[in-house]
Amino acid sequence: MNQTQEKVITSARVEAKTLHALLAGALTHAHKGEDLPRLNGVYLWREGGKIKAVATDRYRLIVGEIESEGEGESSPIRLAYTYAKDLSSKLSKEKGKVELTLAGDLISIVLTGGTFTYTAHADDFPPYAHLFPAEGVEPIAMPYVSFNPSYFADYGKIAGKKAQVIVRQYKENHAYEIELNGDLEGVSWKALLMPMRKI
Repeated sequence: MNQTQEKVITSARVEAKTLHALLAGALTHAHKGEDLPRLNGVYLWREGGKIKAVATDRYRLIVGEIESEGEGESSPIRLAYTYAKDLSSKLSKEKGKVELTLAGDLISIVLTGGTFTYTAHADDFPPYAHLFPAEGVEPIAMPYVSFNPSYFADYGKIAGKKAQVIVRQYKENHAYEIELNGDLEGVSWKALLMPMRKI
């Protein structure tokens, strides 16, 4: 990230419950340990009028986005797992809209209980767009699917009872695309999940 990007300050207004859903969903895929710092947490940025989040634990990848009000764009910055979890917890108790500011290596949010600022990291998230299928590519037939049950269960937590989890594969022995449809608290999700070897 260059010096100019680090100095950009971007503020946006978002629904607290929607930002909470975005963070909580992304946290399910974040690497929890500090042994892989670049993967420990959730990357947040503003682009095209949306707040976006991405996280991976090397076995799964999830990308989410929500609508936001405001001007400007920012580069991705990583909010460490413990900070992202703390912010998600604070947002779970909040109602209405909140002001979120991304400024270089800081993330600030104005809540009912005050303004909270978290130190973030200007790490580069590994490239991931090429891992998703290109538009128009047809899925292949899947003879059987074997997943880590706890990993797969997280999609049920994100989607809730009134949504669908759709699984597709586009190339043999590659990650499965996970599509989440339905009442998703205003978050648009796309995800990838690596299959397990059949025991």
